[in-house]
Amino acid sequence: FRRANKTREMTNETERPKAKLFLVDDHALVREQLTALIQRETDMEVCGEAADGPTALAFVRQDEPDLVILDLSLKRASGLDLLKVLKKLRPKLAVLVLSMHDEILYAERALRAGAMGYITKEEAIINILPAIRQVLAGQTYLSDQMARHLAGKTVTGGRTTSGGIRV
Repeated sequence: FRRANKTREMTNETERPKAKLFLVDDHALVREQLTALIQRETDMEVCGEAADGPTALAFVRQDEPDLVILDLSLKRASGLDLLKVLKKLRPKLAVLVLSMHDEILYAERALRAGAMGYITKEEAIINILPAIRQVLAGQTYLSDQMARHLAGKTVTGGRTTSGGIRV
């Protein structure tokens, strides 16, 4: 894994420490682009990154990131399985899942496993920074479509409609 500068920089505007974000994605290009985007912000920084589960676990055991941004598809591993282990290791760790997988199929699973948010890589182009800030503030992040889907599912008790779609 690659570790960023361990000293916590202070933001100029608030004099609070920058939030430390750790990236877990098996694609170097995704990690590099996320890092470039995040490093431009005054209130957050990337403290490290990993391409696989064992490396991510080693980092989280040693350091205490404020947020892990986690892909579900990792080489030789499931991001959902890694999420469960991370939450056992650090129950209060904030995790935002960033995935190419359809939100309707995977977001609920990620939330049940302990994630505080789910964002698709397609949506991330516009919404990754607001999603990060929302999760860092202790709130759940979901797209409007997914929030409506889960709200409908809660209201109907998860019953299946006549079309076979669970709502």
